Amino acid sequence: MPNLTNSLKTDNTDCYMKRLMILPLIVLTAACGNRNTVEKDTLTRLSQAVETNYVDTMTLRLTDFRRQTISNGKLVAARKSGLRFNTSGTISEVNFANGQTVHEGELIACLDPEAASIALAQAENAMRKAEIDLNDVLIGFGYGDADTSEVPAATMAIARTRSGYADAEQNWRRALYDYNGTRIVAPFTGKVANVKGRVYESAPPENFCSVIDDSSFDVTFPLLESEIGSVRTGMPVKISPFNAPDKIYAGHIISVNPTVDDKGRIEITASVSNADGGMMDGMNVRVMVEEIIPCQQVVPKSAVVMRDNQDVLFVYQSADSTARWVYVDIVMSNSDSHVVKVNEERTAELNLGDAVITSGNLNLAHESKVIVRQ
Repeated sequence: MPNLTNSLKTDNTDCYMKRLMILPLIVLTAACGNRNTVEKDTLTRLSQAVETNYVDTMTLRLTDFRRQTISNGKLVAARKSGLRFNTSGTISEVNFANGQTVHEGELIACLDPEAASIALAQAENAMRKAEIDLNDVLIGFGYGDADTSEVPAATMAIARTRSGYADAEQNWRRALYDYNGTRIVAPFTGKVANVKGRVYESAPPENFCSVIDDSSFDVTFPLLESEIGSVRTGMPVKISPFNAPDKIYAGHIISVNPTVDDKGRIEITASVSNADGGMMDGMNVRVMVEEIIPCQQVVPKSAVVMRDNQDVLFVYQSADSTARWVYVDIVMSNSDSHVVKVNEERTAELNLGDAVITSGNLNLAHESKVIVRQ
């Protein structure tokens, strides 16, 4: 006779195992249902977001357009002087290093002056002796203590030669030149650069240093022969260093070289103030020449988009809050704007006072509903 107790235990175990298998299925089904609901809600919100086109507009008016011609150039200090010792010797003093500011008349460096001082003293003594001899010769000519300005020029020339005064004077001038040549003095206020030499070294045969007036720079840049018609002296330019393209310095054209080189280019020179000291001699820069063209239909570059491989603008229609596209031709461009006119081949219409859409237009179609941002 079967064991009833064991049979009941087996049935209970089977029921329990079936429940364990069914429970994950219920949870998985519920999760899938929730995910599908979330996905539908997300798609609905995205669809609604796409259908809501927020745009910015501008009123089309006639304004001045800045036609830009861009080139590259190199900065050259408006005043730059290479300085050297005018005699040989050993460097005894260096008062400035590269990059330091020196003022006009300040001593930058000097050589040991002992030998030059002795030579100058000897030349001065020779001059004093020659003056006595010159006076004796003039007495012989009958002029004695008379004012030398009363002596005829021919007589004075003979007396200077016979007395040795002329030679003594030349020797003194040479000694004074050599003495002054032991000293390097700043000819103007600027920055010291390219120092070549240290204390106790011999004076270099080339320039010992340079002084650069970095308060202003000249920048020379080329333009093509076809671009020169819009350039003249006095025109404003904008200059930005390659290492800091966001910094803009204002300048103006000071000369146009009236010669075309073998590459069809003309050399232009502009002057620019280094107000903040951010520019350096020899620095490479980007030069932008701007010419003002008055009374143009100017729109931001963001307002022009491509449709059917054509340039179009979108114009806001307030009556039904739609965007109407207008085929246009781009007449001129600069770094941020276009000058546009109606594309006459497409029978388009564009009028002053139209509200041109400047943003939010990338995905618009003709007569799309839009909302203008306030």
